[in-house]
Amino acid sequence: MLPIQVFILLLLAFSLLLSILVLRNRVFARLFFGVQFIAGGVFVLMPDLSSRLAALLGVGRGTDLLLYMLIMLFYITVLAFTARIRRMERSQTLMVRAMAIENAKKPVGSVHCPL
Repeated sequence: MLPIQVFILLLLAFSLLLSILVLRNRVFARLFFGVQFIAGGVFVLMPDLSSRLAALLGVGRGTDLLLYMLIMLFYITVLAFTARIRRMERSQTLMVRAMAIENAKKPVGSVHCPL
């Protein structure tokens, strides 16, 4: 095994551990990232596998296949973050609106008229 393979495997193992710790209660996210790190480890241990897989899929080189996969994972990640940010913005808007209504002061001199 080459030194670069050992180095990359250590980085992948650290990243996998970090993702498990950070994403404690998000099963889908842990699975999503875990599969990526394990696939990365397999490709590091068996570099020819990406070339064989690329040939089966009709892609010229294994490097190109990995680049295409990286681009797709990047798009998926950006879309997931965008959706999450929009949900958080909507939640904050609703909370601020509710707080504003709850803390609204009556105008001075207004008369309360019960129905």
